[in-house]
Amino acid sequence: MAELKAKVTLNQKGDEAYISLKQLMVTLKWTKDIDLDLMAFYRAKDGRTGGVFSDNYPGGTQGTLNAFPYIQLSGDAGVGAKGGDNEEQLRIVKLDDMAEVYICTINYTDAINKVDSSFSSYDGGVVVMDDKGESVAVPLTSPDNGHVALIARIDNTSPIGAKLINLNRIISLDVFAKEIPGANLIVNG
Repeated sequence: MAELKAKVTLNQKGDEAYISLKQLMVTLKWTKDIDLDLMAFYRAKDGRTGGVFSDNYPGGTQGTLNAFPYIQLSGDAGVGAKGGDNEEQLRIVKLDDMAEVYICTINYTDAINKVDSSFSSYDGGVVVMDDKGESVAVPLTSPDNGHVALIARIDNTSPIGAKLINLNRIISLDVFAKEIPGANLIVNG
């Protein structure tokens, strides 16, 4: 079982916690023998949309920390559906321009083979840690089947502050491309 150490855990769909607008490290952890791919898709306050996802996908980019979108993805883990202490990370150094950021994962192997996945059987989840070491965990708990797990959303539209919201929503690639800002990039390449 992947250990999601965090000060706060958002166990239920819809649970939320305020988070820092400063630097964030999002870590996807799992131990099962599958190839999960961590991704972030966004809608900026000025309407721009896009995504940061593995360059192993058509149109993929690891992102950059030095210019918009100020999000960068680490390397790919679990390649070849290897079990163990797998983790992938996204660094976000600036959220000021973002209205919302979706933290997602795809089971690469099952998506390629068009097999619907139950992400709750993968013992995984994400931990979001800020620059002060404060952390919030969102475990993958949805029993629904699909290709994409929308794990959490960062909502930065309130003047009170940014919130991390547990989504735990499993959807198909088609729904993903239609509903999530910037996700059409991964489906249409």
